[in-house]
Amino acid sequence: MQENLLSFVISFFIGLLIGIEREHSHQEGIQPIGVRTFILFALLGTLSATLHELALTLTISIFVFGIILLGYLQSTRTTRKEIDVGITTEVAAAIIFCIGYIIPSANLLAIIISALVLLVLIERQRLHILARKKFKPHAIETAIIAVIFTLGILPILPNHTVDPWGLLNPYDFGILLVTIAAIQFVGFVSIRLFGERFGIAVTGLFGGFISSTVVFLNLHRLLQTHPKFKLAIMASAILANLAMMLEILAIILIASPNLFLFIIKPILVMSVISIIFAITLLHFQKGKKHAELPPADLFNWGSIFKTAFFIGFILIIIAIVKRFVSPDGLLIISFIGGLFEVHGITLATGLLYLNNQITNSVAGSILYAALLAAYISKFILLWVTTPKKFAFMTSLLLLGVLASGGIAYAVFMINGI
Repeated sequence: MQENLLSFVISFFIGLLIGIEREHSHQEGIQPIGVRTFILFALLGTLSATLHELALTLTISIFVFGIILLGYLQSTRTTRKEIDVGITTEVAAAIIFCIGYIIPSANLLAIIISALVLLVLIERQRLHILARKKFKPHAIETAIIAVIFTLGILPILPNHTVDPWGLLNPYDFGILLVTIAAIQFVGFVSIRLFGERFGIAVTGLFGGFISSTVVFLNLHRLLQTHPKFKLAIMASAILANLAMMLEILAIILIASPNLFLFIIKPILVMSVISIIFAITLLHFQKGKKHAELPPADLFNWGSIFKTAFFIGFILIIIAIVKRFVSPDGLLIISFIGGLFEVHGITLATGLLYLNNQITNSVAGSILYAALLAAYISKFILLWVTTPKKFAFMTSLLLLGVLASGGIAYAVFMINGI
């Protein structure tokens, strides 16, 4: 009963928020689908999923999409011809019905999708400017080439080692190229959508979920292209590191919930400190009003290939070192793997714990060793690729985050929390 009630409450608020946004977005004289209809559509979707009757679900779906179609036809007849009605509201209504349907089985996914829908609707003006003025034909062509490579070439690359030593996997290298290109794409769009200060920070956060290592390797390029936004670039590095820690928690939560409860407290403290540091840096970043950005390439192919070859070389070195380490040396292996690929170590540790092959304390030690290695690799990247002053300041912030986690771990262990 409580789960069903929670599903309907979530559905109600999602319909309410999207409905309010839609009513505020329309010009006077247009009668769109309103806030009450959005709420009812969301609740109907949740009701269909809760009752779980195929015939009833089909009937309700036909009814809802029929209402959406009739509403659109009615609005086009009654509005003035010079007003472009569009179909955004109708598409949003259909999505809200579908979101309401998936809430009982995947409420977190439904909330994430609804947040993305709300973001797209709220930022409609910026998105129009981005599409019409910021994206030049050359950028669109470059994006098409990247999509062709990702969907057409990448799937046919051999997903196995092709050298006698078992080190080079063409598919993995292709994934690496796509990852770096994806982060550059996020940066290009974010900076032109939100401005340099917040766009750089958003790039770090979302890029960190893809690969925090690549974000750190791209810091020198950001410093060259946006030299007046050093504090925002520092915040980008901190947020990329935050994304890495949140991804570690998500992997462990899925693989082994009990281990998640064991490690969450220190990492949660580190995450809070990271957020405080990032907000402070963005607050003191000068240049809140920035000039129009000059034209720039969507992808910097030279930077993409240099970064990919550098990471690939390091991964080959790590693979060679692993060959000489005994499988019993879990801490050494986790430390070596954590230097550039902490997520695989995280998943493997969660599965080992889930299969009762290691204890709580051993699993925690392995994860903390991998996390420490990830920090060390970022310190090295900072001092090798960025100016010394920037590297020093960013390293101090990362050390503060790392120290907060160490202190929290010690306090929790002493007090048995």
